[in-house]
Amino acid sequence: MLTAGSWPCIILLYIYGTVATSLVTQSVPVIGDIATYFHLSHAASGWVISIPSLITALGALFAGWLVDRIGDKRVILGGSVFAFAGNLGVFFAHDLTALFVSRLLEGVGYLSLTVGAVTLIMRTTSGARRSIALGLWTSHTAVGIGMTLSFVAPLAQRGEMWRWAFGGHAMLMAVLVALAFLLPRKHANTQDRRLSDIWLVLRSRAPYRVALASGASAFIQTGIMAALTVYLARRFQISIASAAGIGTLAEVFVAIGCLSVGHLLKAGAKTWMLAITGGIVMLAGGIVMYLPATALVGAAVAVCAFSLGIGTVNGTIWTMVPGAAPTPATLGATSGLVSQATYLGVLLGPPAIFASFYEGGWTVRVTLVVVATVLQLAPILMGSRSKDADELPSGDVQALGHR
Repeated sequence: MLTAGSWPCIILLYIYGTVATSLVTQSVPVIGDIATYFHLSHAASGWVISIPSLITALGALFAGWLVDRIGDKRVILGGSVFAFAGNLGVFFAHDLTALFVSRLLEGVGYLSLTVGAVTLIMRTTSGARRSIALGLWTSHTAVGIGMTLSFVAPLAQRGEMWRWAFGGHAMLMAVLVALAFLLPRKHANTQDRRLSDIWLVLRSRAPYRVALASGASAFIQTGIMAALTVYLARRFQISIASAAGIGTLAEVFVAIGCLSVGHLLKAGAKTWMLAITGGIVMLAGGIVMYLPATALVGAAVAVCAFSLGIGTVNGTIWTMVPGAAPTPATLGATSGLVSQATYLGVLLGPPAIFASFYEGGWTVRVTLVVVATVLQLAPILMGSRSKDADELPSGDVQALGHR
């Protein structure tokens, strides 16, 4: 069994988060083939990508409480089983009902793996290690998207080969089901949590600030990146593989932004400074990418700039989660609330961007980038000036690394 809070344990939890992200994005490179097979519209195609987030958008808060009650390990194990079952369901699906039900099962896995893994990281780390570990954790979405685009893109435009995007993932989930038994168990003397603990989180303002920022970040990041392959391929008349390659490169910059946060906070950087800097870079990249006059090279550079900025902002947001918890015992419910807003953003982002794919739709996309940037920065800046934000649990002060 892995030692709680050790780097091998943190890396394994990071892998769970990365693989969980693939549950959403595995359909992106082959969405055209799926749409052709099932006769889907653009909006329906967006929902195929986002449907795993539906169950998470509705149940993440309860899942966080469940983590507090039965333990992170059991939730992660159960989530791995659900993800495995959902993968197999999509692999064998031949009608819309089977497709969407299986994607919902994958959603249960997505919810369980991400909420369980990040809560286990927060529970078993402290000080600088927690700050760096959470910065690492926030890059799992970018890495998951990038790896998925790279591995799945070769299956695009090859008939029913799209099914192996899910069949291959099922094999990976089978391995992770077995590895879940290596995770540290819940302490035997841990007090059982009551359902009323959820209300303690809901009555606090700090979790809502972090949740709003995280939801806006997930909305614009997932929306842009999920639609990026289709957008680049259609606008610049390049292959799906080439477009996916640009997306993979962009995700590297997301990871760089995320990973830099923990080290910058440890070095003394202020939370609000990181947020503003990342926000400006993100805003500039997002706007330039969608301008009609932007060429392919400019769009590629712009999406990388957008990715670096949003990675920095997203990493900053998640290092604020431990300090937003009313008590250390409600870390699970707090991360559940933040995750719920995040998954709502993941759910709505792709359909919103895909729905703007019409003549003149670039103005809608630019507007969404601006609004999402404001909704990310405002809660962070409000929190940094609030006295409530300074009243952190004593064990979490060093963990945030900005004091």
